[in-house]
Amino acid sequence: MKRLSILTAVLLAACSNGGPTTPTAGMVPVVAPVQAVTPRDVPGSVLVNPDFEQTAGDGSIPGWVMSQHAGPVSYAMRIDPVDAYAGHGSFHMTRTQPQIFGSLIQSLDARPYAGKTVELSAMLKSRGVGAGGWKLFINANVPGTLNYSRGLTGDRPWQNESVRLNVPAGARQLTVGVTLLDAGDGWMDDVELKTVD
Repeated sequence: MKRLSILTAVLLAACSNGGPTTPTAGMVPVVAPVQAVTPRDVPGSVLVNPDFEQTAGDGSIPGWVMSQHAGPVSYAMRIDPVDAYAGHGSFHMTRTQPQIFGSLIQSLDARPYAGKTVELSAMLKSRGVGAGGWKLFINANVPGTLNYSRGLTGDRPWQNESVRLNVPAGARQLTVGVTLLDAGDGWMDDVELKTVD
């Protein structure tokens, strides 16, 4: 119940920040997380399950929230046990029908990062992605703090992508993730969040 309340608070806070094309505005969960996990598989990681080695039998992705803009489910999201950059799994998203965006997100307490620059990086891969792109994002959930990576379009092999954000002093929540803003398939693996000078 506590996790559902947190998810509801995340979605309500996100709806108040930005227009309908931002990956945290007006989101609806595709599959809500059902189990609490810790960043045990990657020592020193502040993210939970950043390498997608933890799996669940119910279709959820431990540590992450799958969501989309609105309407009927328009994305297939899963851990891919075959096509990983490293290890045994990667995250794979496919848009199955037209929709503004689908996202995989994780939220953290922003207060330890207040006044600092954070960088989100990951290995991304794409197949048939349209001009909108397959992109990483960071959002401090206050106006003007949503930043995207350059992103991938078309068919691209595994490559490192990153995005930075200066976290404002008043930020309470940091939302990080990946979003598909067009048709196609995207993969993500080896996600890292760190502070930079």
